[in-house]
Amino acid sequence: MKKNLILRLSTAVLLSVALFSCKKDNGIAANKNTTDLTNAEVANVNGRLVFKDSKALNQTINELINKDPETLSKWEKSLGVKSLRSDSAAAAAFASFGFPDFYESIINNKGEYMIGDTIVYFNNGYKHLIPNKDEAQLAKIKANQGVSVLKFKAGAGAINNATGQSLSTQSVSLTNGQIDARYQYQFLRNGDNNSKRKLVFEIQNYVEQNPFAYICYIHTRIKQEYLGGNKPNNWLPAGEPTEKTITNLSFDVSFINTGNGTTTHVTGSNVNASQTDGNNLDRVLCTFQASQSTVTASVRGNYYARVLPPYNSDGKSTYTVNNATW
Repeated sequence: MKKNLILRLSTAVLLSVALFSCKKDNGIAANKNTTDLTNAEVANVNGRLVFKDSKALNQTINELINKDPETLSKWEKSLGVKSLRSDSAAAAAFASFGFPDFYESIINNKGEYMIGDTIVYFNNGYKHLIPNKDEAQLAKIKANQGVSVLKFKAGAGAINNATGQSLSTQSVSLTNGQIDARYQYQFLRNGDNNSKRKLVFEIQNYVEQNPFAYICYIHTRIKQEYLGGNKPNNWLPAGEPTEKTITNLSFDVSFINTGNGTTTHVTGSNVNASQTDGNNLDRVLCTFQASQSTVTASVRGNYYARVLPPYNSDGKSTYTVNNATW
């Protein structure tokens, strides 16, 4: 049954989000990008974005990727959608996926969007595909994920050690579901000795599996978190306005090509990005289709973050790492 359903679904849908692109040697633009975005054959239907086909989805992704929060908010507002990105409570519930920030503009606050007549639903580490707009089947899957016929792993993927890469003096080996957040700095919020905060510099491989390959997004992020919630050591997103910059970043990412099984490298240099607000600074370095979910990444750059007054704490809420290396 599963095989027949896969054949019924178009290859285009199953291979959606395959951008095969990378920023090479020209840097990524800073946050101020006010270019008007087109709504490429996408509509809001009952609170869920519906893309005509995978071409429309990929066109939208190409337009949204690495846009600043203001531009993403403007796009969401134009469609009247309550996105995952704009709903902090919902975003926290889906945090384990590690979606790149721009991707959360496409997903609604229930973890859904559509391609053609296929519902795409994210839950508990999987991307579920429900053909024929079958809302009854979606409800069953939400009640019991075990009844899902078409489901594929999605979320933070593994990044192998980068030993021997020219950019790296360190190495990292991650298992599935992890990111590398080796650069962290804790401090107390100004005027509140019980409010613990931290600034985090990290890299991540977000992966979506399909029957034929893995779609990988290599991205880097500056974020702020606070210690709270009902669980010990439970760090949650903090939203104080923060200056964030990444400068002079270079990267070398290698993966196994789906066509012939050879190792392919994508590289970039002179990457610069900046942002001053309460959102994460999140930049996708490259995205591609690979035959394995594990890739090798070597990244080096200068990272800086400073929480702005009145939330800063006598200069102690500033974190700088020059030549940060993964």
